[in-house]
Amino acid sequence: MKKDSHYSFNSNDLLFRVFMYKKQLFILSALAFVISAIVAFFFITPLYKSSVILFPAPATSISQSLISTSNSYRSESVFGEEEELEQILQVLQSDELRERIIEKHDLWNHYKIDKEKIAYPRDKMMKQFYSRIHFGRTKYMAAEIEVFDADPAKAAAMANDIMLLIDSVMNTMVKTRTQEAFEIVHHEYQEKVVQIQSLEDSLALIMQKGVFDFESQSEVLNKAYADALASGNLKGSDRIKQNLDTLAKYGSAYVSIRDFLLYEKEQLSLLNARYKEAKVNAERELTHYFVVNKAYESDKKAKPKRIVIVMISTISTFLFGFVLLVILDLLREFRQKEMALSKEN
Repeated sequence: MKKDSHYSFNSNDLLFRVFMYKKQLFILSALAFVISAIVAFFFITPLYKSSVILFPAPATSISQSLISTSNSYRSESVFGEEEELEQILQVLQSDELRERIIEKHDLWNHYKIDKEKIAYPRDKMMKQFYSRIHFGRTKYMAAEIEVFDADPAKAAAMANDIMLLIDSVMNTMVKTRTQEAFEIVHHEYQEKVVQIQSLEDSLALIMQKGVFDFESQSEVLNKAYADALASGNLKGSDRIKQNLDTLAKYGSAYVSIRDFLLYEKEQLSLLNARYKEAKVNAERELTHYFVVNKAYESDKKAKPKRIVIVMISTISTFLFGFVLLVILDLLREFRQKEMALSKEN
């Protein structure tokens, strides 16, 4: 007679096996509960959370914000957009900001990382740093800084210091560019001032020769010369002729220098505006964000969630133990069947 060896597993069988292994599962679950509770309540350091929320400021230059009379910069919103938010988040991830926080708060000692005794201390510091400090964005397009630490005062201080360092790091990067721009404009401005002074000195020399206003002088002297000749005043006409000769000799130079001087003064006026803007950008600083919430010392532990740890550990142990017992039971049944078949043969 042929035996049907097909095995059917259903919910009743599952419940039966749970009931069959109830003693073992209870012991395993109880052990997991006790061990996880001891670990969660006595060996895991509780961490407190402090957070800062800030909105980015518009990316306008300081001169545009303070002294520019044009409307070229954005005025529709006092807050920045996604581009400015991404810039802040990138600065928060920068090496400079991280190293300054590590140094200021002595995180090597605070996190108990001995650079001399462990392998790859820098890698461990990075993992510890980013496991305790998180940067992200909110659904309202704001940046959020979260700091977890066993000391609530330390967590709040670090979060606020990170916020303050955003301006410091960004202004350092901006200063390099604005200082170079200011030096270029300053050099151009000084050269233009010297050039105008030279033109004014040249014009003054010509005016000392008697040329004060070429067009009006020329008109008046030509009329006077004609009247003197008409009246037969030869002595007067000779004197006027000398003045006309002076005008003829220096007049073209006077007109050229005068017109060029007017043009250069217009250019100096425009350059003066650029000089003031570059000076403001190089010497003054504006914040790159608006603070919504500063960090404060929390009086409630943020993590770990001890009850959650205990529950997950207990349930996981129960499921793992049940699966392991079922596998062992199936293997035992399989061996018994093999032995029975070998005896029949």
